[in-house]
Amino acid sequence: MKTFKRLANSNDSNIKCYGPFSDELVEQRNKQYYEKSNVAFQKDYRNFLYTPAMIEIEGVVYDLQLKFCNNTFCKWYGLPQMMYDNIKFKPLRYTLNQTERSGKIKSEPKPRIKCNSITDNKVFGESLGNSTDTISNWSVTEEIKRLITINSVVPLRPEYVFHKEGCSSLDKTPSNDEKSFYKRGKSSTNSQKYQCKECKKMTNVLPGQEKSFNYHQQRNDILVQFTKDILSRTPVKRIIEKLEIGSSTYYNKLEWVYRKCLEFNERYETNALKNLDIDEIWINTDMMIYNLNNIRLKGKAQKKDKFITEKDKKLQTYLLSSADLKTGYVFRTDIAFDYEIRLDEVEKDTKTFHCDHSYPFLRKNDRLKYPYCPQPPTKNDNQSTNDYESDLGEFDRRKDYVEGCHVKAQYTAMAHYFLLQKTIKAKKWYFVSDDDNTLQHCIFKVFSKSFKDGYSFYFTCQSEKTFTLGEAGREAFMSRKELGYWGKANGMNSSTLYEIGKQKVLMELKTHRFYDYKSINGTTYPIRGDNPIKHPLPDIDEGIRWVNFISNVPYIDDTELANLVMQVNSRAINNFFQQVRRRISILERPLSTARGDGKSYIYANYNHKYAHQMLVIFRTFYNFCFESKSNGKRSTPAQRLGLPDKVYDYKDIIYFR
Repeated sequence: MKTFKRLANSNDSNIKCYGPFSDELVEQRNKQYYEKSNVAFQKDYRNFLYTPAMIEIEGVVYDLQLKFCNNTFCKWYGLPQMMYDNIKFKPLRYTLNQTERSGKIKSEPKPRIKCNSITDNKVFGESLGNSTDTISNWSVTEEIKRLITINSVVPLRPEYVFHKEGCSSLDKTPSNDEKSFYKRGKSSTNSQKYQCKECKKMTNVLPGQEKSFNYHQQRNDILVQFTKDILSRTPVKRIIEKLEIGSSTYYNKLEWVYRKCLEFNERYETNALKNLDIDEIWINTDMMIYNLNNIRLKGKAQKKDKFITEKDKKLQTYLLSSADLKTGYVFRTDIAFDYEIRLDEVEKDTKTFHCDHSYPFLRKNDRLKYPYCPQPPTKNDNQSTNDYESDLGEFDRRKDYVEGCHVKAQYTAMAHYFLLQKTIKAKKWYFVSDDDNTLQHCIFKVFSKSFKDGYSFYFTCQSEKTFTLGEAGREAFMSRKELGYWGKANGMNSSTLYEIGKQKVLMELKTHRFYDYKSINGTTYPIRGDNPIKHPLPDIDEGIRWVNFISNVPYIDDTELANLVMQVNSRAINNFFQQVRRRISILERPLSTARGDGKSYIYANYNHKYAHQMLVIFRTFYNFCFESKSNGKRSTPAQRLGLPDKVYDYKDIIYFR
């Protein structure tokens, strides 16, 4: 019997995160916090920089240590910190570059680790002196926990009282002793009524989903039309008017459909991917920026005599998605905003772990835009009272707006790729993105073992942004025309444009090199270069497509590389984002104002929670219901990936048949 489910919360997820500090250390730090200056307090615990954090998921414990070199061309790439006792002065692989604190939460610089040049014949290559941002392993585990929790459902298990006080059958229930109860028919919601034979107490038992879909559901008849409307760019108020419902009913229905999509994905995506072995997968990944209206909460109106010059900012937020380049299937879409966290919780963590005097890489909440709550300066603190009050004022003003807090994009990306790696079973990984340092940093970190073993490859794909749509179309047409002429000149009259393009790339690779080279101690080593190659078959909206190979793969022949270059494109993620903008009203591009003096986000709502729910709903229908033409056949992304071989309709998902 299918049981009713509800959205999971942090207590249901059964995920445990462990930071670098034991209970004894927490007590010790609490004493030292008031005795030492903030600088001395920081330095006392900087050796915990390389201590891994742990996260327990479904009984499996993962050690997370992401503080290492992220340059695939450096000899220390992916290797942990190490002290060389056999060398004079006992040098370390990495040293921590000290930076001064600015005293501002938002602009606080981060320490970086730098690769040292050490002779170690067991490791091939040469240290390139790479400098890498440090992040909090602990905070990454917290972000992983958040992404798992908000995308999970758990069985709804109400607690029943089948007996009155004093009944001698208190330990008996219909499930363990049905003979002790009478069946008294069913309720209006199709739930079974049981009556204790001794104390005569009547109890309704929650029915299964297949027996009653309308449990706690009024206006159940509008669900299909409601879902079609929210996926057709219909604004919230128009849907309310059209379906004759209230705003509370709108958001209740939205959460209902969201929950059904999570249940559907749990069965037909998560479980199906566990049994799907993939030889190679192309992950096309990118970030999209969107804005939500930023209004003060009720009762938090701005006073005339306070903060009069402060200008309310739009809540600019990052959305990260990853799709299969070949099939268009969107595996994940995550928003860099934690709508469950409260700044009061951040304040509590600050007082417990003294995050205000800790390096960013040792903070529990470093992932958040406001990683700690400013605290009054201690007697040895070098922060002034004015700086403290300024920081505290900024922190407190944030409480006047929508609840929750923005998450730094790199933390959401780390968690995003960790869960992708955990979900997909693939022997080889090919990554395609634009030239985004945040994405590259995170992918090289999370997939470090795969890159070192030669099973991961990374390409960047850029188009010419200066072209208008007409100019891009003409440029793409001319590229195809010139490619045809080149093919005829080289005796390839019967070949397809794709095959001609591959041969042209192969010819160019005889003289073109993606890498630059650096001579160190008389030996030449490859380093990352800025040497993209022009793709012979750009899309009509690109005009020119530039492809660069940025991961270190020393042993790959030109024929294989030409074949890979020809496959590089960004159509999968671009198509998804384009559909998001066109179909989801609250995430559409801004409109020009009537005055013509700016942009209006009039259709955007105020809470990122609903943006997340809309994206999960849209991703589910996009993958399993929306057909598109591929290789001359219409199919859904889920069909092309090899998941259930059918086209689902709205009712299949909403009613979870």
